[in-house]
Amino acid sequence: MDFDHGGPSSSDRQQESAAEIARKKVLAAYSSTVENLKNLPTSARDALMNEQNSTASSPANDPYTPINTPEYQPTQPNWSENSYQQTPIYSQPEETTSTYSNPYDAQDYTEPTSTPYDIDELPTDDYQPEDPSALKDMPVNQAHINEEWQKYHSAWQDYYKNYYSEYYAKAAESYLATEKMKNERIATGKVQRSHNLRKLIPIGIVIIVILTGLFLQYNRMIFAPIMAYVSPDSGSVATSIEPVDPTITQAVSPEPRLIIPKLNVDVPVAFGISTNDVDAAMNEGVAQFSIPGANALPGQIGNLVITGHSAGDIYSSNPYKFIFSGLERLENGDLIYVNYNSVRYTYQMIGRETVEPSNVAALIYETDKPMLTLITCTPLGTSRYRLLISAEQISPSYTDAGPATPSNDSPSDNDNLMPANEPSFFENIWQGIFGN
Repeated sequence: MDFDHGGPSSSDRQQESAAEIARKKVLAAYSSTVENLKNLPTSARDALMNEQNSTASSPANDPYTPINTPEYQPTQPNWSENSYQQTPIYSQPEETTSTYSNPYDAQDYTEPTSTPYDIDELPTDDYQPEDPSALKDMPVNQAHINEEWQKYHSAWQDYYKNYYSEYYAKAAESYLATEKMKNERIATGKVQRSHNLRKLIPIGIVIIVILTGLFLQYNRMIFAPIMAYVSPDSGSVATSIEPVDPTITQAVSPEPRLIIPKLNVDVPVAFGISTNDVDAAMNEGVAQFSIPGANALPGQIGNLVITGHSAGDIYSSNPYKFIFSGLERLENGDLIYVNYNSVRYTYQMIGRETVEPSNVAALIYETDKPMLTLITCTPLGTSRYRLLISAEQISPSYTDAGPATPSNDSPSDNDNLMPANEPSFFENIWQGIFGN
């Protein structure tokens, strides 16, 4: 004690500090050891406990017996005023005196701390708390690891088992429902009918393609006979044409036209054109087919030849493709009118003839009268033959009429064939690929 200033002396403070430092080191080492023991697996701690039970015979032989047992009761130190020394006085049984060391000796004693584990469970031979690094040499509990891995693996197996069980259950349910519907359809004959219909699909497609081709090629054969009994489109001219008295002369328009009252035909006529332009002119009405020996004009002695279409494709834009479809209805004595240079010439039918397209000689013959010949294709819807309608001029009087002017044009390839109907669908394709 420091009697001059009061309180413990400097030597007392030094002794106390050294003891406190030693005590803290011991506690730190002990705490780290206990923490390592806490981290041990349960199986490792059980092994340590079993090993301790096999080697420890009695609690008296355990060097780690807690100091707070009934045999040991520490007392407060008694300070002597003369020596200034801290003298601990202990009260303990005699048998423990020889084995007990100073509690402040850091090398021989470690003060226990509170721990959730019983100190009696610690090993006495293999475990040394003074050397915590020895824990790293302890064997790994492989049985515990395998047990945990088995649990993890089993959990995943159970998951996938449940998942696929549900998946295949739904798939099986769907399959059974499909099979049930199939069986019902088989029982009612729907499957067989469905199979038969599927077999007919390619056949149906082929039939549709064939019918489409046939329609494109031969549709004119369907519509031409119908149009033969329907009034042709005559444009702005009235569709009701009445025969006129041939003996009465009346003023007419200067536009050249062909009029057939029985067929209700009133159509423009192209006169004085080349045979190469006849096909184009028939898209605008009818045209004169002028060849040497059959090139007379209205009122001249000779043969006036006029040609027109009798049939064409229904999708064709030519409004005159059916203009001569009714020529077969004409009979001897029917009247035909031709307007030319503001004069109306009246012709009366006297005969008909069917010839080959190449028989142009049937148009050339000797005559002392003004004659008219109408040409069109027959049978209706084809261009196989040519129908010739012959008529004689009965008005006006032709007693003073002169002969037709001889043609100075050289014969062309078109003079060898009479004009034909418009090309059919496949004929257009053929001509587009290989030409005329």
